[in-house]
Amino acid sequence: MAEPFVLIVGAGPTGMTAAIELRRLGLDVRIVDRSDHLAIHSQALALQARTLEQFQRYGIAAEAVARGRKVTDAAIFSEGKQIVSASLSGISSVYPYILMLPQSHTEAILNRKMESFGTRTERGTQLESIDQHKGTITAVLRHPAGGREELEPRWVIGCDGAHSTVREKLGIPFEGDGIGLSFFLGDLQMDGPGVPGDEVSLHFHHGDVIFMARLTEKLVRVVAATHAMQDGAMKKDVAIEDFQKVFQSAGIEATIHSAEWMTPFNVNDRQARHYRLGNVFLAGDASHIHSPVGGQGMNTGIQDAANLAWKIAAVARGAGDALLDSYEEERGEVGRALLRFTERGLKMATATNPVIETLRDKLLPLFSTLHPAQKRILGFISETAISYRSSSIVSDFGGDGYLSAGDRLPDLGLRKGGLNYTLLHDWTEPKHLALLLDPTAAEVAEIKAALPLTTVVTLSYRDLLQEGLRALGPDRKLLIVRPDGYIGFRGQVEPRTPWTEYAEQDAILTTSKVAFQ
Repeated sequence: MAEPFVLIVGAGPTGMTAAIELRRLGLDVRIVDRSDHLAIHSQALALQARTLEQFQRYGIAAEAVARGRKVTDAAIFSEGKQIVSASLSGISSVYPYILMLPQSHTEAILNRKMESFGTRTERGTQLESIDQHKGTITAVLRHPAGGREELEPRWVIGCDGAHSTVREKLGIPFEGDGIGLSFFLGDLQMDGPGVPGDEVSLHFHHGDVIFMARLTEKLVRVVAATHAMQDGAMKKDVAIEDFQKVFQSAGIEATIHSAEWMTPFNVNDRQARHYRLGNVFLAGDASHIHSPVGGQGMNTGIQDAANLAWKIAAVARGAGDALLDSYEEERGEVGRALLRFTERGLKMATATNPVIETLRDKLLPLFSTLHPAQKRILGFISETAISYRSSSIVSDFGGDGYLSAGDRLPDLGLRKGGLNYTLLHDWTEPKHLALLLDPTAAEVAEIKAALPLTTVVTLSYRDLLQEGLRALGPDRKLLIVRPDGYIGFRGQVEPRTPWTEYAEQDAILTTSKVAFQ
């Protein structure tokens, strides 16, 4: 077998997303996983709006939505009394909800897409060693039958989870600490007035926390953290009685009839000191782990892969290697912000000090009614508010509208010729998007000639609905959107120099300097 262009270690959602992105961009990939099967349990459950937007690019969002369950509201209770009722309809996306979809289903959908590109996971295969010397990687794989294989991929992406072999072999510190609570979760068949419908519910009880969300008409996902089950007292197994006791203590009126899956787990807040070491990268749980607050883990890993893949492809075309440093620059900050959010959220939820509990229960209802607070919280949870404005690889030359270089470009609603449609609905090619607002015919021709590796879309300000006008503004301008959906350049088509410099400096839009190897 020819040497792989990119070796991906770990075939969970992050690894398969990386493989899909790289194959869409024309690179050769090998992906290995020590497990001999896809996920068989629900595990990670929530698909956020930003992930569904990415899936839309792959043509798999509709299937995910059809197989999942939309959560449209959220309720928070304290000591049995509801203190917050919130709608998720304010999420700025064509997917204004959280989609509950078991990880086993998500992996099956991603796996089919990956295999449609001719890439299959090499199951039961482990990374035995990895070394780098003067830019050359030597990796040794051990196959299921015991045979060893030595290979020299150009890049390696470690998507192999919290106990990452890639991270361990390279000696990258995984900094942070454990959380004082132990958790247990289950997918339970249950009924009663305390069982949620199309909302997620969160219950506080003197430092204990219970999260519930409906998976199907029959099953409900329950995650509980209780001070009565600290690490030292944690059982190896969880029984239905453990959940029932927590419900009774918190005043939740629900009766559990059976369980499809139950497991205890511990939580750590940790982040890799570096996401890149030479030509090796870490993504997903290999680079950051945290509490399940907000349902962020799997989604963050998927976005890690989307951020990294197009940069690897650009360097393969001849862009400067420094472009790859922006992966850690951009996603490392996202990881740090995520750990801060989940750590503070968990501390607030599990507070045992009566003064803090009272303050929390008074402030949460107030904040939930304030539009700026709603927007910030929904943007964070849905991952639609992530921005790279401070990134060294984005260029902003001003203009009207609230969207700047570094921001995610939303799939704005448009109206043309009496028909309603959305801006990004047909943007499925793995290319940058050059968005021209009210250009001349000469400017369109110039952009198409200068940037052959882009999808060019032209708009008139008359096509924009109200939100589009606020986002883009009515002035003539050029936006160059990266394949991961973030604006890399904003400015005027004239003078010509700024946007051509942006395109040429990293060879990310112009004709290849070197062919793929």
